[in-house]
Amino acid sequence: MGLFDFLRPKTVAVPPSLPPRAPRSDGPRFPVVRERMFDLSLTRRLEALFHIPAPQRDDGWHDDFFDTMWNASVELADPQEFTGPDGFRYLRLNVPRPDAPFESQSLANLARICVERGSGAAFFASPDDPADAAQYVFSLGKLDSLLRYDSWNGDPVDEAESAGLQGGHRATILTEAHRIMTGAPSADFLPPPVAQALAGYMTGTLGITDPRVQLLVDAKLRPTRNLVIGIRRSQYESEQDVADAMQRLFWYMPPLRSLMLMPEDWSESDMTRLADLSAR
Repeated sequence: MGLFDFLRPKTVAVPPSLPPRAPRSDGPRFPVVRERMFDLSLTRRLEALFHIPAPQRDDGWHDDFFDTMWNASVELADPQEFTGPDGFRYLRLNVPRPDAPFESQSLANLARICVERGSGAAFFASPDDPADAAQYVFSLGKLDSLLRYDSWNGDPVDEAESAGLQGGHRATILTEAHRIMTGAPSADFLPPPVAQALAGYMTGTLGITDPRVQLLVDAKLRPTRNLVIGIRRSQYESEQDVADAMQRLFWYMPPLRSLMLMPEDWSESDMTRLADLSAR
């Protein structure tokens, strides 16, 4: 800096004002309707929302964001996917540069493709932002929730049964024998694309040759339906290792879905192969 540079006028970026929000229409909040996609007015609103500092993003901000992001016109990056700091794959969606030409896309048009490819999606305020500067990140499970349940809160059955409980995902380890019901997860509880993505993770990252799961229903638990993962507690050295492993598995699940490690005395042969669930 020169001696008199402090006397020169400086260009200050003025955050765009937040445009008025359009009245929310009746019906589904996250429909896949092509006529509503690629909305440039929502792009400008998304840009303004991202100018609000993260500490100031309250419940109202998130409600506004969800009303805006689904059909906003955004730009796909090149390359389109990146590996996030958490190690998972994401489709990168950029707010385009003002007044610059771009090929319009919308998350509403891409969410199903993401789920089928085992990918999440991440919004960025600018094409120039680094991979660790995402404004909002959707896991595969959260995208699945928007598509199938029209909600970012997950399956309404899980949500109703979890009402009043603190926190979101919870990892549960079975330690006592009690009466339960078990069976193969339905395609509604664990859709084939999610089963396939989960199988790929358990095989490629966890080194499990033939990954398996099972549905467990326990009236004493909340939620009552639980997905048992074919991994035993004894395979990990510490509780922190267990928590870390389960947290990564939750990435594939809708919010509030419950996961369990398999009991030590269970046999993998009595569980359902993820490969079979992927092929339904």
